[in-house]
Amino acid sequence: MLAASWEWDDHNLDELWKHGVTRRDVLDVAADAPKFRRNKRGRAASHQMVGPDRGGQFWTICIVHVRDGRWRAVTGWRSERHEVDWYNKA
Repeated sequence: MLAASWEWDDHNLDELWKHGVTRRDVLDVAADAPKFRRNKRGRAASHQMVGPDRGGQFWTICIVHVRDGRWRAVTGWRSERHEVDWYNKA
């Protein structure tokens, strides 16, 4: 899976910001070998993208496919230990 093209809107950028996530964080994770998995059922985002930013901090970013290979980051957070462990094992 590859999330190479992004679509942004004010609502989702605000939601990311509330959780301490910036657009730069999302782009850094996407650019540096992220791993993807399905999100829990019934959530706004269909997938999670997990990986480190340029500084080595791990992030879990919830994303949804918009159209034509474009994705939108819905929300995110600094990865918890179990998410980093999953990344290292996957």
